[in-house]
Amino acid sequence: MNEPLLGLRGLRLLVTGGTGFVGSAFVRHAVAGGAAVTVLDRENSDHWRLQPVDGHYARLTASLAELASGEKAPPDGIDALVHLAAAGVDQSFDDIATLVATNVTGTLHALQGAQRLGVRRFVLVGSSGEYGPGIAIDETDALRPTSEYGASRASATLLARAFGARRGLDVVTVRPFAVYGPFEAAYRLVPYAILGGLRGEPLRISSGAQTRDYVHVDDVADGLARACCVEAAGGGTFNLCSGTETRVLDAVERLAVLTGGRSAVEAGARAPIAGEMWRTSGAPTRARAVLGWSPRWALDEGLERTVGWFREVGGSLPAYAQAR
Repeated sequence: MNEPLLGLRGLRLLVTGGTGFVGSAFVRHAVAGGAAVTVLDRENSDHWRLQPVDGHYARLTASLAELASGEKAPPDGIDALVHLAAAGVDQSFDDIATLVATNVTGTLHALQGAQRLGVRRFVLVGSSGEYGPGIAIDETDALRPTSEYGASRASATLLARAFGARRGLDVVTVRPFAVYGPFEAAYRLVPYAILGGLRGEPLRISSGAQTRDYVHVDDVADGLARACCVEAAGGGTFNLCSGTETRVLDAVERLAVLTGGRSAVEAGARAPIAGEMWRTSGAPTRARAVLGWSPRWALDEGLERTVGWFREVGGSLPAYAQAR
């Protein structure tokens, strides 16, 4: 993990979606940096990804609507609210009503909660899916999502910008691209390829000709921390990406080698996903210039580290033990 920012120490953070893949990485990073972190969760939230920092963060069990109304609030003041809660990361998820309720109305409730709490900064964690396909996409490019998920995230961005401008709330938007690393859900491509590769099973994918801009989750956590801390980031939008376009097939073939070379990669064995972006990569220029951020781990090293984590830790966790 990247060294946490000195600016995190003593910062009071409220994090929604803090038990998810990216959210938990940010919570672990922020705790390591000395921030006082409160995770907004539900009664049935599973905190397995936060076991490494168990006892070092607070929990506020509440809905976003309860946060908005003031019915539930953290006991102490909050400097920044980092909003990661979202639905539909699984591309097979097709409940559009839930996408809108969670990603748009949920964001409104988070904004209202932030205003009520008087936070200094609201960090909205969006998605590269807001842009739709494109190469070297920068933050000034139009939002042309090709899926309802991407459209709901773009809608949340537009809502947050307007809300912040009218009500004097400092909204910083961060858009990670193809995030991978420890604790990612087992159905996702990188864990699927690693777990199958470690077992010597065939790795069945679609054509693999799609391209992605891969970025390690620890690098994303560092970028989110900078979005909270860097004064010059106020009101800005930042891509968190490597700027490198990589074929999915190339990434999977590399994982097959890193996991022992016993798995055949079967390209074309699965159908493509409807609405899937075919080619995508981002421009990290603004994040480098304003946040002082750039990815620490190149893809090859990041994949090697991720395979090592699955060998040493992940493979024994219940979330992965039964994955097929």
